[in-house]
Amino acid sequence: MHVQGDAVIHYGHTCFTKTNIPVFTVLPKESLNIEVTKKLLLENFDTTENKKLCLFYGAEYEHCKDEVISFYFQQYPDCYVSQIEIEDVPNRYSGRVIRNKRNDTFSLEDIKDSTCVYIGTRGQTVFNFTVSIPATKWYLLDPDENCISSLEETTWSKRRRFLVEKCKDANVIGILVCKLAGEQTKDIISRMKQLCKVNGKKSYIISVGKPNVAKLANFPEIDIYVMIACPENDLYSNRDFYRPIVYPFELEVALNSNREPYYNYHITDYDELLPGKRHYCEVSHIKETTDVSLITGNIRETKIQSEEHVGMELVEKQNWALESIGSNLQSRSWTGLEQKLGETEVTKAEEGRKGIPLQYSNEPE
Repeated sequence: MHVQGDAVIHYGHTCFTKTNIPVFTVLPKESLNIEVTKKLLLENFDTTENKKLCLFYGAEYEHCKDEVISFYFQQYPDCYVSQIEIEDVPNRYSGRVIRNKRNDTFSLEDIKDSTCVYIGTRGQTVFNFTVSIPATKWYLLDPDENCISSLEETTWSKRRRFLVEKCKDANVIGILVCKLAGEQTKDIISRMKQLCKVNGKKSYIISVGKPNVAKLANFPEIDIYVMIACPENDLYSNRDFYRPIVYPFELEVALNSNREPYYNYHITDYDELLPGKRHYCEVSHIKETTDVSLITGNIRETKIQSEEHVGMELVEKQNWALESIGSNLQSRSWTGLEQKLGETEVTKAEEGRKGIPLQYSNEPE
């Protein structure tokens, strides 16, 4: 946007999200010990039992995938492989499409009874697959370490369920925008605002560039943040922030009454929540609800006017909400850099210090 470019050439790791302009992706290349990979597959997954397997691999091994896939289908002819797919095609998820030996494509629902194996190292990519793709079991095959390990994210899932309850308790929700590429970004922001509105919660859009603890600490009025960002952003699991940060999916589970509250999967890509996508769910207008917080034990009561009676009273209430956060800022003892136009004496520019902090030029020896 700054250079008014017509296209982008992207080198290195990518999450394959959609963009507004054409992108030519140059994937990274890492050497793969193919013999160790074959050995680990044969030792841990018996070919005679005809297990349903689905093989995933890191994007850094795309350049040497043919030999691995050829061997894989010879040993496991009835199984699946998740292959890199740059173009936006049906059944594509996180830049990958699941295919069999005959090159037929399958959806994620077709592999829910399969055992999934990821060739690569631990990181955000395999983590996203583990929590968002339903499978009987997930394994990490690391050729560099010459081992296979089971992947379970039980502790992480417990914390995310706790944060769903925090969303229900929150009264002021900050929509933290960390991604501008793609038209779906505007759509998910509108959806998050709609969810807050029908549940009687205040929402504010916050854009601070790359978020850090100090930046978000400037908004103590916010109870919880929902971050609009790339699926592979690692800030979701950061516990240094003064307020929790949740995925759009978690706000959906907390505030969308039409969505199943007890889930055994997670959605890291917010694009899946939009109309026409796999996990879209209609939002109903809530009139009045009462339940008990599982965190505080207090009764939560939500009273909202029905859509039939929306009028000037609601508009005035929204204006008051915007003014209230402004008054909170004005009551602070320090609000940031101030210009103080007309109050500061005008002086001539003077030559500043030179050198390094150890010994400036104007300091005595």
